[in-house]
Amino acid sequence: MKKVCLLIASLMATVALQVSAATPTPEQIEMFSKLPRAQQEALARQYGVDLDALTQQSGANSQPSPTLNELVGERGTTRRSDAELDNSMMTTQTDAETENRDAQPNETEESTNSEKVTNDFFKQQKSDDLKPFGYQLFAGEPSTFAPVSDVPVPSEYVLGPGDTLRIQLYGKESQDYSLKVNRQGDIEIPKLGPYSVVGQTFANVREELSAEISNRIIGVRSNITMGELRSIRVFVLGEAYKPASYTISSLSTVTQAIFAAGGVNDIGSLRNIEVKRNGNVVANLDLYDLLLKGDTSGDVSLMAGDVVFIPTKGKSVSVKGAVPRPAIYELDGEETVRDVIKLAGGLLPNAYSSIVKLQRITAKGLSQVINVNLNNNKENIIQNGDIVAVSSTLDALENSVTLLGHVARPGVYGWQEGMRLSSLLRDIHDFKTQPDLNYVLVTREDPLTGAITAYDVNYSQYLTQQDSSQDLTLSAKDTVYVFSRKPERAERLQTVISQLKEQTSLAEPPKVVTVKGAVRNPGTYPLSENSTASNALRAAMGYTQDAELNFVLVARLNQETFKTELKYIDISTTNSEKLHPLDRLYVFDKDNPRDELIEDLVDELAQQSAKGFTQQLITISGDVRFPGIYPFVEGMTQQTLIALAGGLNDSSYMLDAELTRFETNDTSTAALTHQRVSLSDEIKLQPLDSLLIKRIPEWRERRTIKLAGEVKFPGTYVLQEGETLSSVIHRAGGLTELAFADGAIFTRESLKIREQEQIERLSKELENEIASLSVDKSDDVQNLSANEANRLKDRLDTTDAVGRLVIDLPALIAGEESLDLALNAGDALYVPKISQSVTVLGEVQYPTSHIFDPNVDISDYLSRSGGLKARADDSRIYVVRANGSVYQPSTFNWYSLESRLAPGDTIVVPLDTEYRDSLSLWSTATGILYNTAIAVAALNGINGL
Repeated sequence: MKKVCLLIASLMATVALQVSAATPTPEQIEMFSKLPRAQQEALARQYGVDLDALTQQSGANSQPSPTLNELVGERGTTRRSDAELDNSMMTTQTDAETENRDAQPNETEESTNSEKVTNDFFKQQKSDDLKPFGYQLFAGEPSTFAPVSDVPVPSEYVLGPGDTLRIQLYGKESQDYSLKVNRQGDIEIPKLGPYSVVGQTFANVREELSAEISNRIIGVRSNITMGELRSIRVFVLGEAYKPASYTISSLSTVTQAIFAAGGVNDIGSLRNIEVKRNGNVVANLDLYDLLLKGDTSGDVSLMAGDVVFIPTKGKSVSVKGAVPRPAIYELDGEETVRDVIKLAGGLLPNAYSSIVKLQRITAKGLSQVINVNLNNNKENIIQNGDIVAVSSTLDALENSVTLLGHVARPGVYGWQEGMRLSSLLRDIHDFKTQPDLNYVLVTREDPLTGAITAYDVNYSQYLTQQDSSQDLTLSAKDTVYVFSRKPERAERLQTVISQLKEQTSLAEPPKVVTVKGAVRNPGTYPLSENSTASNALRAAMGYTQDAELNFVLVARLNQETFKTELKYIDISTTNSEKLHPLDRLYVFDKDNPRDELIEDLVDELAQQSAKGFTQQLITISGDVRFPGIYPFVEGMTQQTLIALAGGLNDSSYMLDAELTRFETNDTSTAALTHQRVSLSDEIKLQPLDSLLIKRIPEWRERRTIKLAGEVKFPGTYVLQEGETLSSVIHRAGGLTELAFADGAIFTRESLKIREQEQIERLSKELENEIASLSVDKSDDVQNLSANEANRLKDRLDTTDAVGRLVIDLPALIAGEESLDLALNAGDALYVPKISQSVTVLGEVQYPTSHIFDPNVDISDYLSRSGGLKARADDSRIYVVRANGSVYQPSTFNWYSLESRLAPGDTIVVPLDTEYRDSLSLWSTATGILYNTAIAVAALNGINGL
């Protein structure tokens, strides 16, 4: 039994003191665990051992004590992070709030909503990732801990066993000694014997020993310094990261011992670290003094056997917001909000000191927020767990105005009472090149609601005429927009337009207007205070040169009936009628139709019709510039409607017009009535009226014909009604001596249109044929390649119709009345010079022109062009005469009188098309190409075109 007691005592002593490098053996721990619980607790109290920590080691094997590398190497995996600690505290606090809410089930709905807002606020406050202050000092993970050996030894250093003194003798004899203090506290000096130094300071030993050597050894002096220092074993206990005993240098201080232990854990205190010696507290270290003030007076040197004890962290307060060091601070004497803000480094320049939010948990477990005003002398006491939130000042600038846009120096400027626009924009040099000074926009913000109001001025009148009414007086927070003359204005104002639309309600529509039509910058613009149509037009950079200046159509939404009302404003005169929110201004182009511009408006008015509310539309047709459907305006007369339609034509009948009116009693009857109205009278029109403007009887438009080429007086001639071609040629002086009448080309616009339609139709049909060729491999199409078809289609796509009409000009001039031609507007006659050539086109080796030879027939000309190609269709060779007529000579009798060629004729050799389903299609297509080429060649040869 005695042996068992000795073993248990050895176990407890080993655990309590941690002086050896070995841990308790498994046999000792097993023996201890077999003791009754009461006896275990009594032994633990006797030796000051944590019983729970001891029992956790019961399954461990015997192993050497960990080195420093082993101690700190596991720090990152075992220590709870600051963020985890914060989250844990937040979870605990949130759970407490949840339990408190569950304990009060009879709260009213109003209190529940209030609690929800409060909890959301606290949730936002807790979400900030605050970390405890000061623990980052030990955040590093050193791989080694170098002992202190290269620093001067202080004079008050107390010598002890293990220290080494270096003694250098010089003078009559020279000798160096390195003497180590033995366990008895002596050093063995050769020739002098032992000398006791234990418990003495280094300064005393150096002085006394130097005197002793000088007295006992004549003629010898000495120099005494410290050599290697002894190591001491100290204890770092409490809330250290790795509490244990550590062997450190005898010059080590408290912080070095803590660093050797891996620092302070998350719940350890930084404010009250104790140094115990022989059971008494000999020093206290506040690491905040070291971190915040650089004060190392509390970082005392340790002695062998000293205990560095780190207690549990005390009260703490979180400081966040506009402070230099937001963190969680431990308290040690700080009692007020000002004290903890001082720990956090004070207030930042942008801190709002009038209201600092103090969040705490009351004694009842409820969350509470207290507003603290740091500008008064009242001291607010803090409690453990409080959160101090220092808000920042608002970003909004007071007493300032903002200048934006096409200016030389945009930015924010100071504002003062009575400040005007000219204080910012003094002269033309304050703008960039080509500013639009006719429209300068100013937006003003309401200080209570934040809603903006727009103002605009014609600043050019101030700069040129010193018109003070255009030099707007500015208010604080005004924004001034200056624009260039580029068409980007509406896009640059999107932010302002969006804000104006967002700050409105159903009862108050957004203060914007839209300008459409013949203006330089159509778009949506802010509605300025007291704005008229002229203001909106200046916003759109004015109307174009083609704008109709007599009136502007204004569409306005009635806020009571939600129907569209219309009004005409004459912009050619000064008009002071104010615009309303959501007004739309339509500026017409005097030379272009209006239907596209007002199409959406007409559809809108058509959809607003209902029982008892007639469509506000009216129609004008007949001989006016732009007939169509127009919006009806109350009080509209026929003169107003005619002006809206662009005015009358020269051919308009001025005596009267026809008015068709739809009348109904809205219950059972409806009828259309027709009446003649005088254009000189002022008759009030009604919705759905239709006004027909008649045309002067026998009115004819100015019709012309163009004569070119070999006529004596070529030019454009105005036609009389029923005039013929021979008459016009006679008016032009007839043909010249060089005229080739047989080769004259007469073109007509109506024929040209029909030919172009036929070309487009054939091109589409060829496209379909080409598609079928790609899949049809039958014998019927084996002689027709897709490449040839594609080439033919490409030529058709690039061919323009000529519109040629075949005429016999020699017979016509000779007086053959049956051949004379009645003329239409747009007709043209082209008379070429005498031709002495015959042209060969089509499927020959070399298509070209040849000198006319009356002794040469068609076969000779074909031979001169290299002969026929393999794909030539010799059975369908035809000749195009110079006058455009076509004949096909007989291949058996090319010498007949009918088959003889004449100057200017063209021989056409068509392509052999054996594809039976498309024979007519291909023949027609190639015929059009050849005939068009002949006509174009003739036209190109006419002088003066």
